[in-house]
Amino acid sequence: MPANSEKATVPPPADFAHEEASRLALIERAMGINTKGHDVLDAEGRVVTTASELKKHEEATPEFLNVHSSDVTKYLIHLFGLVCVYILDVLLFGGTAEYVVSLITGNPILVFIGKYGIPLAFLGIEVLCALKMTEARKNSEDEVPQYGW
Repeated sequence: MPANSEKATVPPPADFAHEEASRLALIERAMGINTKGHDVLDAEGRVVTTASELKKHEEATPEFLNVHSSDVTKYLIHLFGLVCVYILDVLLFGGTAEYVVSLITGNPILVFIGKYGIPLAFLGIEVLCALKMTEARKNSEDEVPQYGW
């Protein structure tokens, strides 16, 4: 009986090529796991660096942290209004601008730029006019007394 137990504990002779393939597969798996681990560590490092840069920026400029939500809402509404006016300008002036640029140049890239660029120029002019009117209104309120009823 001792002879049978010795044969059971001795491993069978292994093929060298199979052992080498197994070893290479284990190394490849370990390298894949290690690469993912390095990616995670790099991401954690970037998060820490970004957080420290944000903290330094907040300490250097505390006035930017105290923006009231009503101001943010007001500017978002203004941005929405600008987008709406631009879309309206594209609808009103885009076709005409496209036609004129196609007659002048015939270049499809310039036609595209004209169709969307000329209404953008109109939007800039409209904003400039609005700013000048607001400035004039402020100056007229300072000069002329107003009487409330």
